[in-house]
Amino acid sequence: MIKIIKLLENKFFAKSKNLFFNVGDNITVYYNNNYYNNNNNKKKKKKNQTFTGFVISKKGNNKFNKTFIIRNIINNIGVEITFFLYSPYIINIIINKKNKVKKSKIYYIRKIISKKIKI
Repeated sequence: MIKIIKLLENKFFAKSKNLFFNVGDNITVYYNNNYYNNNNNKKKKKKNQTFTGFVISKKGNNKFNKTFIIRNIINNIGVEITFFLYSPYIINIIINKKNKVKKSKIYYIRKIISKKIKI
């Protein structure tokens, strides 16, 4: 089973992007948000969106299931989005600011008020 997974990884992810961001970094993700229109003919619309925030965790042991969670506070409400790292919907990832964090997952930021967050 492991040989099959490695074969598929080499086939589909041969031209992978070098994404060097860590937990605690402030990044911007450009992605396609595909959704269906309410018309009868179901035309597919593509909409490019951005999301900026702090990376609070990275998970996954192989290329098929690597994910990362970004958190941002919008209108005093905490918003988190989980992305697959090698998703075809992700257009670009830009690192805005690099930070050093002592933990591998910084879920404690969820409890802290936005004004007190110092990373």
